[in-house]
Amino acid sequence: MKNVRNILWNCLTGLMVLGVAASASAATPLNAIVSVDDPEGNMGGARVRVFHASPDAPAVDVLVNDGVAFSNVAFEEISPFAEVPADTYNVKVVPTGATEPVVIEADLPLSAATDYTVIATDFLSMITPSILTADGGTPAAGNVWVRFFHASPDTPAVDITLTDGTVLIPNVAFQQGSNYLEVPAGTYDLEARVAGTATVGLSVPGVVLEDGMVYTVYATGLLADVGALENFYFLPAAARAKGAAGSNWATDVDIQNAGSGMASFQYLWLPRDTDNSAPNASDTFMLGPGETIRHADVLAAAFMVPDGVNALGALALISDSTDLKIFSRTFNTTEDGTYGQGMPGMAAGDLYPANTKKRILFFTENDAYRSNIGILNGTGASLTIMWERFTADGMMVDAASAELPPWGNVQLNQVFANEAPVEGAYIDVWTSTEDGAFAAYGSVLDSMTSDPTTVLPQ
Repeated sequence: MKNVRNILWNCLTGLMVLGVAASASAATPLNAIVSVDDPEGNMGGARVRVFHASPDAPAVDVLVNDGVAFSNVAFEEISPFAEVPADTYNVKVVPTGATEPVVIEADLPLSAATDYTVIATDFLSMITPSILTADGGTPAAGNVWVRFFHASPDTPAVDITLTDGTVLIPNVAFQQGSNYLEVPAGTYDLEARVAGTATVGLSVPGVVLEDGMVYTVYATGLLADVGALENFYFLPAAARAKGAAGSNWATDVDIQNAGSGMASFQYLWLPRDTDNSAPNASDTFMLGPGETIRHADVLAAAFMVPDGVNALGALALISDSTDLKIFSRTFNTTEDGTYGQGMPGMAAGDLYPANTKKRILFFTENDAYRSNIGILNGTGASLTIMWERFTADGMMVDAASAELPPWGNVQLNQVFANEAPVEGAYIDVWTSTEDGAFAAYGSVLDSMTSDPTTVLPQ
């Protein structure tokens, strides 16, 4: 089987050089495909079929010994079985309707009395073959066999349940399949729930399972198409890093769905001092009405940032909901416990627009305290941010500006160091960039413990 898998991997990865791909958009919502497996139909030879479950991969033809075995197999299509004697076959992958270029040519060994379902899974850039096999047998009279395969790349592990919560097939992760389960024939209302929870990701009502039949149910498509995740939120600060005075910073985040429907979201990581035009995205997370999820040490949990890597920046979220509530705590861990600062998330519509001057108070710089300011560009275009610094008597110290790249963010440390000792200082910050929008915050830290206080603009 390992040899078969490796050959099929080569065939499928060859699709990436075809130069065409269907967009993973609203045409690829989370879906359920039910196939009839019919292992009894195998007359002793080898049978192969192909299931296209890669949401952004093109349609292809698969040639076996230079004959078209599977033609124009598109997303969510399952080819018929091709039955051949057990042997080794030459397999080629070509663009639909063409005989060249031959993207991959390989020899594929097939065993007798075995059915192979080759499933193209994941996005095109990471396309991977998964193989299901069946080798005969039938269920008892009055029953059916049914199994489940998880082919949705952005959906977490799921339980397959009845609508009353009864779990039929537990905890199936992406690219994994279950064994056949024998159940009475009948009509079933099924649900795919986030494993171990009551959160329903997909309802599949009215599934008819006929006496004596053998089935596979596939979850395909995307839980939340990126095109539908059009609502932006921002957390202006997030960290997993060592800082000044021996501090060790991490960020915990709570996301709550305050709406009455399901909500899906992804995090986008926005490193500091970087053009974030193409940010890294997390997996997609799903929340039921009123549900809250906490991601402790979010950069490790969502982006697998390892120990020893200084990750400083901000987070954006994209969601299909306008009802998310967000709060974070960025904290320093010491031998005596943790010292942290809370910061609420902001919906894109709550960012500060162009020509709106915001004032941040409480800047303190002396032997006991240090003060920083953080600024986030909340747009996908470059933005000029401007600020003026004032001492407590209202005298302006100076004015300055900085260019922030798309989704860029910056932290200016000890911003009144040259005026120290000082307390009661403040900063006005704004942008005049047309269609610009930004977030900002102040942070006043105890120099002994690095205990931070968040100061939001007014």
